Amino acid sequence: MSEPTNPGDEKLRGTEFEKLANDSMGEMFPEFDAAAMALCFNLIRLANRITTDLEVSIHRPAGLSFSAFRLLFAVRAVGAGYPNELARLSSVSTASMSSLLNTLEKYGLVAREADSTDKRKILVRLTPLGESRVAELARKNSLRESDWAAGLTTTEAAILAELLRKLLQHHPPRP
Repeated sequence: MSEPTNPGDEKLRGTEFEKLANDSMGEMFPEFDAAAMALCFNLIRLANRITTDLEVSIHRPAGLSFSAFRLLFAVRAVGAGYPNELARLSSVSTASMSSLLNTLEKYGLVAREADSTDKRKILVRLTPLGESRVAELARKNSLRESDWAAGLTTTEAAILAELLRKLLQHHPPRP
């Protein structure tokens, strides 16, 4: 392990950290794929940064988590749905789904009802308050996403979105 970098000095910039991470990986595993690491390393860092920004600047001030917004948005996009499918679509763990639904139901944003074709199954629907709340938050979320996308040209943003879709469809086999 190397000596601390800049002890007591300013924070490392992202590009400095990326270089140090790259160097460290090369020491541990010289045949690593630097391009793949840079891709994944920076995608994860960016996703975390954007998620935190949306949570802090939009959703927490509105009294909801970003997970709650994603769930409300999924219900709005697909209509009434089953909890397991809504969890998958909104990237919410099935373990936290019941608690999240309890909270959203308590706030009057969703309602759970028995499926008319199979009474054992539960459907989740937005309430009228949930409809207006998700519309308000989606607008704010969209404006903030535009702020993030402003770092790219329209063409660059379209190309990156297409490349990300391609990666999302690629599922490497588990080791």
